[in-house]
Amino acid sequence: MSRNLLAALAVLALLIALALGLLAWPRIAQADENVSFGIRPTKAYADIPESFSYFVHTLAPGASLADEALVINSGDVSVTLKLYAADAVTAINGGTSFANAGEEKNGVAHWLSPSLSEITLEPGEERAVPFTINVPPDASPGEHVAGLVVEAAPRQGASPSGEAPPTGENNAKFAVSVIRRAGVAVLIDVPGPRVAGLEITDVCFKEQDDQGATFEAAVLNTGNSFVRGQGSLAIKDRQGTELASIPIKMDAVLAGDATFFYVHHPVRLADGDYLLSAVLDYADGQTAVLDGVDLKMKEGQPEVGCQNGESETPEAGLAPPVTTLAPSDGEGGGQNAVYGAPVVAVLAVLALIIWHRLRRSRVRYPKS
Repeated sequence: MSRNLLAALAVLALLIALALGLLAWPRIAQADENVSFGIRPTKAYADIPESFSYFVHTLAPGASLADEALVINSGDVSVTLKLYAADAVTAINGGTSFANAGEEKNGVAHWLSPSLSEITLEPGEERAVPFTINVPPDASPGEHVAGLVVEAAPRQGASPSGEAPPTGENNAKFAVSVIRRAGVAVLIDVPGPRVAGLEITDVCFKEQDDQGATFEAAVLNTGNSFVRGQGSLAIKDRQGTELASIPIKMDAVLAGDATFFYVHHPVRLADGDYLLSAVLDYADGQTAVLDGVDLKMKEGQPEVGCQNGESETPEAGLAPPVTTLAPSDGEGGGQNAVYGAPVVAVLAVLALIIWHRLRRSRVRYPKS
């Protein structure tokens, strides 16, 4: 074969190896993969649909109430769990999460008193654990949320054989601490006036890549009940011309809490100056607006990015073709469709080129 042909085959082999390597990227196996547990209400009420998923109680200031949570071991091994009350917090992108043990956020965890701090369950066993709710006399009207959390003792991530996977030239071992926990929300509704309020406190451009751009919006619930919202994020140039409008949907934000959420869209911003605006409709016709946030793009990324940086951007998966936007006062105005070919398509093109070269430089071997 010719040197050019051999070089082309070597490149193709390297690309195939890289593609297979990406598909088989190693993951750290977690020890005790048969451990599985959960916690939920022991009973639900047909007239309160939420009670099938979490506790809902209406209690006046100074009132007390006793209830039970069902702790379940659905795994194949016995498990010892720590049980504690935790403050509820709004998760990234909305929804309810829980603070770590001993970490105070809103203090509502102090309203809950579980009867046990530790519980051991055999495989398939479930047990009702009593707890009490004591609402302080000075509790304000509105929805207050905490959680009951069960947590397994930290384990070290390891291979299925129980050994940490070897890495590096000296087969140095590494492991990660894996904490498994599950929680159920306890919503305590204190009677009184309801106030729904929502502010969009910031909108920023997080990053962009071949699959599009990711924006981040920060919100604050200024009311005393949780809110959900939906609306749009607009990208405009300095003349006020709208270049794109991206739909956004926000899950529940707890009363008095703040969070942020990501908006991904198959769009790419060319270098230049832009304005970002966000609108969210919530609570029966009310609207939150943040308009005219400056955005300067340079070398494909924002000059000033988002400040949170606490979480990785969610993977976008297979996205539609990416549309490049350019401001009217920037270079190369207008819109262009840019298509990114997947790895398989690139390999197919290379294979076709090599096949043609093989036909042109075919070598006949003598018969033996």
